Amino acid sequence: MVSCGFTPIEVEPKIQTLIGFDQVTSVCTTRHSSNILTGIFIRSLRDHFSNPNNLEFNGANLLGLGAIELQNYVYAELPDGQPDLSKTMIQIKAVWEYNSQDIQRRPALYVQRNAQQTRKLAIGDGFTAAPNTSPDGTVRNIPGRYQTRAILGSHTVFCVGGSGAEAELLGQEVFNHFHMFAQTFRREFRLHQFVATEIQPVSLLDEFDKHFVVPVVLGYVTMPSWRVDVEAPWLKTVAISVNVP
Repeated sequence: MVSCGFTPIEVEPKIQTLIGFDQVTSVCTTRHSSNILTGIFIRSLRDHFSNPNNLEFNGANLLGLGAIELQNYVYAELPDGQPDLSKTMIQIKAVWEYNSQDIQRRPALYVQRNAQQTRKLAIGDGFTAAPNTSPDGTVRNIPGRYQTRAILGSHTVFCVGGSGAEAELLGQEVFNHFHMFAQTFRREFRLHQFVATEIQPVSLLDEFDKHFVVPVVLGYVTMPSWRVDVEAPWLKTVAISVNVP
């Protein structure tokens, strides 16, 4: 059995305590696989750019800058979820959908998963969520043994523009979005930690002399826990017979 960041422990008959979270979301059935997190970040960016009022540099921001560079950078969708190319002014896709011809027509945001690492938390990856005692104070035995190990990962959003200034504005917009909503992402998607770690310098895009890119890095930590239940006795002995002719 695999649990999504929480461990159900039987405290009383027919009662379960969910350690760490107050409710179950769909992420708990899919877990934090790479493609799920990529989809979450893409969906969030598409929703953010679907309304000009969400954008910081939309000509009516509270900073009083009067900047209007991004007010027309709207992402529009068809009912089937595909981009409406007649209205969409920015592409927001996974990095494997990159097409060099597309960025010549409109700016783009490409989301890529980076390497993931694991970190040991306890001896033998042991996991203790909370004391489990009977009403008389004696310690109750829990069948099986829960284990956990932290997974540290990151995604990069490549903000591509036709000029250095355009790429810089897109990069700052994306960074601010994830930076300001970091705790919301952590809570709603059951992440142990989530933070917009850095916005990297603008640079020329490979193979192009008039397109620039600003990478924005998102870091996160997940805490999957699991228990291995024995369904049959472990193999204790091996019987070997040799027939000598």
